[in-house]
Amino acid sequence: MKAFTSAVRIRTQAKTEEVNITNQVEAVILESEIQEGMALVFTGHTTASIHLNNGDRDLEQDFHELLNEMVPNRPTFRHNKGDYGRNADAHLKSLLIGNSVTIPITKGRLALGQWQVIYFSEFDGPRSRLVSVKVFGVE
Repeated sequence: MKAFTSAVRIRTQAKTEEVNITNQVEAVILESEIQEGMALVFTGHTTASIHLNNGDRDLEQDFHELLNEMVPNRPTFRHNKGDYGRNADAHLKSLLIGNSVTIPITKGRLALGQWQVIYFSEFDGPRSRLVSVKVFGVE
């Protein structure tokens, strides 16, 4: 079994946004030369997330509107009162969505569903971000 590690760098442009990173992750898979295995896509940022969804701009907006309704940035959040800033909502959204996905690799390609893409979700931008990609499998 072979393991290959790389990263995808992102520069977000807005406070909240969805960044489709599927092509960048596919490039890592090709570079790894792994034909059958798994790809772990992970962000260590605590105000961002990684998830799979339908690659649709309207759905991206709906997603953030729903999260804003579920987790408004209340001034009563303890984190917002402390020395760490005013971004408690971003941390809580990240907890809800998660920080990684694992995707099968078949014949050297990501085995995503027909409409699935890999999203990096920004909840506290704009920022420079790093997404780790670990690929395991056989050539």
